[in-house]
Amino acid sequence: MSIQKLSLIVSKEEFLHHLKSRMHMYHCSNMFFRDFHYGILSYAEVKGRKISYGAAEELATIVISDLEKSGILKPIKPGSWMLNYPEFRTVSLKPSPAAKPAASAAPPKPLPQAAPVASPPPSSAADAPSAV
Repeated sequence: MSIQKLSLIVSKEEFLHHLKSRMHMYHCSNMFFRDFHYGILSYAEVKGRKISYGAAEELATIVISDLEKSGILKPIKPGSWMLNYPEFRTVSLKPSPAAKPAASAAPPKPLPQAAPVASPPPSSAADAPSAV
């Protein structure tokens, strides 16, 4: 593979952010070889470079190996990895126990009660339907 093809991905962080913009990628999520392969093809397109399908496959193998060595990818089985990238951690919607609001001194004010709805006036016998 040429040096020019290898120089396509200069920054791991930039490449990972590109992948995240194209697919659901979170800390501890599963990643597959084709995610990286097609990610490299789209990354090259964004960078204005042409790369062949086979060259992207070779580059994916090199990038995955490099990400494994740096600890960003943990192998699960052949062709799949777990993403170990805390920057992509999802935000929890549950408040932490330390973030509970303090009890206020005054109890909450009750909501104002709505006025009762007036009932319609009784109808006359003339308005009632007749029984046949």
